Amino acid sequence: MKSVTTAFATLAVGATLVVPPAGAQTLGSSNSPGTATPQEAPVAATPPVALLLDGLGVYVESDYIGVSALTRPLARQGFQTRTDSHLMLKTKGIVPDVIIGHSMGGETALRYATELARAGYKPPMVITIDAAPAPPACTVPRCVNIAGPGFTRVRGARNVSAWDAGARFVNHAQLPTHAAVQELILKETGDWMAQWKASQPKVASKGSKPERAPQSAESASPPAPAPAAPKMWTMPSWSVPGWSVPNWPGARQGG
Repeated sequence: MKSVTTAFATLAVGATLVVPPAGAQTLGSSNSPGTATPQEAPVAATPPVALLLDGLGVYVESDYIGVSALTRPLARQGFQTRTDSHLMLKTKGIVPDVIIGHSMGGETALRYATELARAGYKPPMVITIDAAPAPPACTVPRCVNIAGPGFTRVRGARNVSAWDAGARFVNHAQLPTHAAVQELILKETGDWMAQWKASQPKVASKGSKPERAPQSAESASPPAPAPAAPKMWTMPSWSVPGWSVPNWPGARQGG
């Protein structure tokens, strides 16, 4: 009987050691009041995606051909860029924030933006250059069409004359790389990016100190006294008792 009682006592002690006391913190739970709580690192927002669609016959990415020439300027604005032809063999299925298309790439951009909006995605901004051959109407809220002489205006878009913008006597193939046209496009994408950044939640900088509450007039400490003007150094005077030079005219004691 004594051995059984001893065994039960041992089990009770073991249970006391295993079971945490009430209110104790476990791994993964919040810390008790008064202790530092580790802050989760803020997750950076994914940069917006700009899809660049070239026209018929342009199937290579280049800094000098078609809308692919806008890759680097758009990256400097903060976009991720994807380039493809009007066939969209590499990018079909992606959900871009901005679509820029030239010629048949412009027509594809208009049709794809409509597909995304109908599927329930946020409508992208669309910019087309000489959309051809028979561009559909633009169905998204933000749409710009830059067109040279002889090319069709896009219904539902803000149509801009490339000729009036400064791209005169520029043929259809070279229009996307003209400085005036690129300036128009980058102005639109820059405004879009500024609005996107303004809509992102503000994250407080790590380690920022809270502002101090303003002190009342009674508790405010008196102003510190103005610093005293520096004292100029002078030659000290001195004298020796009982010392004189009577034979020197004008002589006196001391220095």
